[in-house]
Amino acid sequence: MRNIFLAAIFIFAGFMTAFAQKYVIVDTVYAKQDRCTLYADTSMWFIRNIHYDKVPCMKSDDGTNFLYCTDMDTARFQYHYNTSQYSRIVVIRKKKISYVDFLPFPNYKDTLLKGKTFDQTQQRDIPAFTYQSADAPELQALRMKYNLDSVACTGDEVTRILNVLHWVHNKARHNGSAGLPKIVRNTETILKYAKKRDVNCRGLALFANECYLALGFRARVVTCKPKTSDGDCHVINEVYSEKLGKWLWIDPTFEAYVSDENSQMLGIFEVRERIIQNQPVQLNPNANWNNQNNTTKEDYLDYYMAKNLYYLTYNLHSEYGSDTQTPERPLEYLTLKPMEDDSGVLVNEGNAKKGVVREYYTNNPNLLR
Repeated sequence: MRNIFLAAIFIFAGFMTAFAQKYVIVDTVYAKQDRCTLYADTSMWFIRNIHYDKVPCMKSDDGTNFLYCTDMDTARFQYHYNTSQYSRIVVIRKKKISYVDFLPFPNYKDTLLKGKTFDQTQQRDIPAFTYQSADAPELQALRMKYNLDSVACTGDEVTRILNVLHWVHNKARHNGSAGLPKIVRNTETILKYAKKRDVNCRGLALFANECYLALGFRARVVTCKPKTSDGDCHVINEVYSEKLGKWLWIDPTFEAYVSDENSQMLGIFEVRERIIQNQPVQLNPNANWNNQNNTTKEDYLDYYMAKNLYYLTYNLHSEYGSDTQTPERPLEYLTLKPMEDDSGVLVNEGNAKKGVVREYYTNNPNLLR
C-alpha cells in the first residue's frame, strides 16, 4: 500500500511539473469570476472577466512583474510575454480555480482609422434631441435632496460641470459586472442599487446626466461601442458648455475629461477625430478608477476608448428616468456610423412587452451638435 501511495505521489508531482511548465500557477484569493482574459502589448494590460468588465492591470518597469486584480481578487505573478504564443495563468486557492488567458493586444487606433469618413451634408429624417427642463418636478426634487447647487458650487461654468463630475464619481462605486436596476432606472433606484452591489458605467452616466439636467445643463448619455462586438462598451456623458459653445467629454466612471494641447476641453467626436489624426489629446491627471487605480492617457484613450469610439450611440431624449422602458414611452437612440460601415439602414425598431426601442443611424456628425 505504501509503495502504491508513493507511486501516486510521484505521478501527481510529475503531472504538476508538466502543468507548471505550461501554465503559471498563482496562489491567491479566489475571485467570484471564474474566467478572465488579459490582453497585452508592450505598454498596457487589461483583464476581462466573464461579464466582460475591463479593469487595468499594473505592469512593472522590468516587464515581468504584473499585478492581476479584479474587484474581488488580487495576485502578483511573474511572466515574460511572448506575442507568438497563447498563454494561460491558472489561479488556485482553497480548491477553487480561475483562469487568466493572455492574448496579444489589438491596435485599436488602426481599427479606428478604418472608420474615418463621414458625410457632413447628409440629411435624414431623425427626431431632434430633447432635454428636460430643470423646472420639471422630479428634477427639482433631485436638486434639493442632494443639494446639487452646493455640489456644483460657485465659479465659472466649466468648474461647476467638473465639480458635479467629481461628486458623482465619489457617490457610487463602479463595477462593470454589477449591472443596473431592471425596470425603473433613475438616480434614486441607481443609488439604492449601487449601495448593495455597485453599478456599471451606464448607471453612473444616467445618474450624472440627471444631476446635470437638474442644474439646468444640457446633457446626454453616450454609449461608445467597438467596431466588432466583444461584449464590452463604455457609457459616458456629454455636457454642453454655453461659455465654450461646445459639448464636453465627461466620464463619471473614471472621473475623466479630455483636453487638447492648449488645455481646451474636447467633446467625444473631437477626441475620436484627434486620435485618428494623431493630434494631441490630454487626460486630466486625477482620472482614476474607484479612487484606487490611476488612469493614464495611454491606458484610457490610446487603448480602451480607441476601441470603444468606433460607433457612438446617443440617447435622443434626455430626461429623468430616460432609460426606463414602458409601453407608453419608446426609447429612441441615434447612432453615428462612419461611411465605411454604412449599410443603408435608416432606422431599426424592436417591439417587446416593455415597449418600443427605436435606433436611428446617421453618417453626419453635425447632427450631434
